[in-house]
Amino acid sequence: MNENMKYLKKEKNFSKIIKTEILFAPFLIILPLIVGSAFIYEWFSRGFITGDSSFDFELILGIVIIIGNIMFDVPFIKSLKEHSKKK
Repeated sequence: MNENMKYLKKEKNFSKIIKTEILFAPFLIILPLIVGSAFIYEWFSRGFITGDSSFDFELILGIVIIIGNIMFDVPFIKSLKEHSKKK
């Protein structure tokens, strides 16, 4: 392949990508948990306590956000740990 046609050089940018992932990891992990918990709290405080079933979608959305986040975060954290052990 022609050297001029290369878009990104792997060695330099790979370390920058890993550093960026480590920098934003707390946001990627904590922020969806806060949002999902806020949805569940709103369902509980406005829907469950008052008996209003129109807030049931917030419960479903909160659970989907939290479960989806956990399913994404476990492999993400494992891969960051494996990468840090390699170095």
